[in-house]
Amino acid sequence: MVLEYHFTNTGNKELDIELVTACKCTQLDWPRKPVSPGSRGVITVEYDTSTEPLGFREKTIDIIANTNPIVVEAKFSITIVKSDE
Repeated sequence: MVLEYHFTNTGNKELDIELVTACKCTQLDWPRKPVSPGSRGVITVEYDTSTEPLGFREKTIDIIANTNPIVVEAKFSITIVKSDE
């Protein structure tokens, strides 16, 4: 499963995302260069459900940047069901 978090830098200085972290079952990609005021960016999350048990899950992504507070959380939830394949 792939999710995209689209955002706009509404501040008055460049947004510098230092690190984006989550559980081991996720692969993350984010802008490595500063995002200018008024510009848009995207954080991509690829969640691997193959090793996760069936059922409801809520996951948290921590975004560490030059913001106040320094850590901002994004969350998503998913229900993993058995595939018919």
